[in-house]
Amino acid sequence: MKKALIAGLLALSTGIATVAFAASGDAEPRHERHMERMAKALELTAEQQEQLHGIHAEQREKHKALREESISRVDAVLTDEQRAKMAELREKRQERMQERRSHRDGDRPRKHQHRS
Repeated sequence: MKKALIAGLLALSTGIATVAFAASGDAEPRHERHMERMAKALELTAEQQEQLHGIHAEQREKHKALREESISRVDAVLTDEQRAKMAELREKRQERMQERRSHRDGDRPRKHQHRS
């Protein structure tokens, strides 16, 4: 039962972390904090922590490649005008994400607190 719980937590955290890290250019500090919390909560050995770092790094790379492929495939379907508009929409989305990230990482209190 304990192994199943750990495996489930690992799979969930890997999925969440992969999405969050791929969307962020400055993911490394958050990744390290996440890994520290997970290592403490699960009482991971140094070897397990190293293995998880490798898994997360591999998943980030796969997600990045998949995202780039998807963008390329979508762009191939669009006209030049539509591609320009899509690029503009992506840029605005990126700006909004950066703004939210800067608020989140600043001194502003968080709305949701995770319980340990």
